[in-house]
Amino acid sequence: MFQIKVPASTANLGCGFDSLGIGFQLYNTFIFRSASSYKIGNSFAPRHRNDRNMVLRSLKTSLKKINKTIEGVQIDIEENIPVSRGLGSSATCIIAGVLAAYVLSDTPVDTQQVFNLCSDLEGHADNVSAAMFGGLTVSYRTKDGWRYLKQMPDEKYSFCVFVPNFPLATSKARKVLPPHLSYQDGIHNIARATLMVAALTQGRSSMLVDAADDRLHQPYLFPLIAEYRKIESFAKSAGAHAVFISGAGPSIMGIIDRNDMTKMFEAFQKVKGEFQYDWQAISLEVENEGVRLIKE
Repeated sequence: MFQIKVPASTANLGCGFDSLGIGFQLYNTFIFRSASSYKIGNSFAPRHRNDRNMVLRSLKTSLKKINKTIEGVQIDIEENIPVSRGLGSSATCIIAGVLAAYVLSDTPVDTQQVFNLCSDLEGHADNVSAAMFGGLTVSYRTKDGWRYLKQMPDEKYSFCVFVPNFPLATSKARKVLPPHLSYQDGIHNIARATLMVAALTQGRSSMLVDAADDRLHQPYLFPLIAEYRKIESFAKSAGAHAVFISGAGPSIMGIIDRNDMTKMFEAFQKVKGEFQYDWQAISLEVENEGVRLIKE
């Protein structure tokens, strides 16, 4: 038996569509046991109990890629990351499945190959790199595969995510994106994405609000997220330097000074009942290490 503990992540950071990500200290833990056939453990919700399960599908795809076979596996999960909320739950399943293929087949883990496989399965590398390696990551693709650069945000920052009681599938979010964008919008976002990395790592709080100003995807997603503007307005009034959609949403992320987090939570409890939907505020700290393989 072994465990794979994979952190949550946020992607895009407003301006860095499919490129920027941050890993957080909130985890899904996957437990693998050798078995005589492929099985899904009882701790999975019913929607997981079939061969289309993302963990199992990723595992089987990876076994084919590395040309290995196994007798079977029993999979259980301790699930702490909200599903379909823009916090990288799908990336955790993919990473766990791919890594498990190496461990179960006694194949030495090739980190770059694992990163490539996971990113290909996910279709982009922003959540994958942040969850695998931790920190603030910039991900990109070359003709030879996926690459990333990891940095650490200034230690004074914490993150507060507002999670609603309704989901938003990534596939639905991507369907509303336009097929073409203007040259000026491209220039706008190049500057903001560059600024986001510099401002976060250098602690330039006053620049974060400008850095999060996106034109590539968020304007098209706002109508899909009920009460986005209300949550954004509250978070900024309570001390958030910048507010943006977490991944494809519907969760909303705020960057805030660690010392102001208690004040934000106290303020949110006072206004929570004024929202139409049930929103939960969760404090998140940056994950430094990334995915962990725990053998027993």
